[in-house]
Amino acid sequence: MRILSLAHNIPKISPSFKSNTNDGAKGAAPVFATVETLDNTQISTIKKALDELEKVEFSPNDLIYVKNLGANPPFKNGAEAIQWLKESKAKILYADFSNPKVHACLNYDKDDGIAIFINSNYKDKCTHADILAISEAIFHECGHGKDYDSVNSIQEEFNCLSLNVLAHRFYKKKYQGVFNNQNSFLYSEGVSLYPKLFFDFHKTALKNRIAEKYGYLQTGDEKHPQSKFAQDIKHIYESATYI
Repeated sequence: MRILSLAHNIPKISPSFKSNTNDGAKGAAPVFATVETLDNTQISTIKKALDELEKVEFSPNDLIYVKNLGANPPFKNGAEAIQWLKESKAKILYADFSNPKVHACLNYDKDDGIAIFINSNYKDKCTHADILAISEAIFHECGHGKDYDSVNSIQEEFNCLSLNVLAHRFYKKKYQGVFNNQNSFLYSEGVSLYPKLFFDFHKTALKNRIAEKYGYLQTGDEKHPQSKFAQDIKHIYESATYI
């Protein structure tokens, strides 16, 4: 999820969703974030998450699969995302969100730089599974940050979600059983959900999920040309009763 800061140099940030056409104007709801100061345990968790992310390699078959769906992953592997983090000097912080269902957000400000905010509900989660899950959330937000703008679209979200899926499947293969019995919101409505939806044969649940969360956005943008999959999602959103 990408957000745009409306406030500067204060702990409480008031972001809003943004797109560059009227197509994305419907349905957006403001999200507010209050940044927290990291303690040593949280710093250690983030560092471990970045160490795990740097090792992520995509399965060639998985990569072909998500590309055939119409997704275009912003990075070729986790190491590329880590390199982007170093070059961009993006900060990674925990924050209280006005919407508790938000797992993480990217805050882009051309003056103050880039920050990735992780839901503070996860700030004390530090098991191996938690570290991997947090690394997936960071990966997703790096995908948003890579183009250095505040424009978003259904296609961009789809691309970034594919990063979650590719990393999650890498972790499941490398650390067999690591996500077993993980049923908290971070997993059931986050990192464990999208791999199931992406690889469901019919894809209906995946399209409906993305339409519900991101259907208000424009379908594609200059840097993220719309796929047929994104067009289908937009059609579902426009046909639904919640617009």
